[in-house]
Amino acid sequence: MRAWEAYFASAGHQCLAPALPGHAPDDTAALARLGMKDYLAAVVAARNAFDRPPIVIGHSLGGLLAQQLATRTACAAIILVASLPPGRLPVTAVALPHFLPLAPLVLLGRPIRPTRIGLEMLTLHDLAVAEREEILPDFVHESGRVYRSLVFGLARVDARAVRCPVLVLHGRSDRLVPLSVGRTLARRYDAELITVPGQGHWLIAGSLLEIAAAPVLDWIDGLG
Repeated sequence: MRAWEAYFASAGHQCLAPALPGHAPDDTAALARLGMKDYLAAVVAARNAFDRPPIVIGHSLGGLLAQQLATRTACAAIILVASLPPGRLPVTAVALPHFLPLAPLVLLGRPIRPTRIGLEMLTLHDLAVAEREEILPDFVHESGRVYRSLVFGLARVDARAVRCPVLVLHGRSDRLVPLSVGRTLARRYDAELITVPGQGHWLIAGSLLEIAAAPVLDWIDGLG
């Protein structure tokens, strides 16, 4: 989120982009015992660093955590960027071959790490090679316990408890979380949906600020 953090800070917003537990640095021992409740607790703690309800921007799994956060504490708004939905994790046909080798680790709740080819095919395919090479080293292990809860649809959100404004931003060419998920989220929260033509899952890339972050900033400015 570094590029987005700098972008919104330059527009005058106080920004905080915390890492989830076990991610900075990559800590497989911690990830072996961490679940969704631990991630959410970390997000709640980050939210409590602000003295007033913040606008929360969540990408991918972070979008699901933003939805859960908004049911538990006051938020000025939440912005769901290529967000996972509550309930069962969607697996597209193109993603399935890359997920299957990880399935045993997920079922056992052990840390997982996506392969380079999987990342290039599913999350970074629309970016220039140079930018991909810059981003790839930042990917670390993920909690198999978290993904097990996603696979079995255990990460749920009571939409009625989300009382703040919601914006959904989704790439039209997302191979990991299809655009249909973004449309469903927009309907679920009666939210505006902004789609980004020709772009995939990694909408937080620095090269996409003008077509992804800029419309989000415009929406925030319109909140009043």
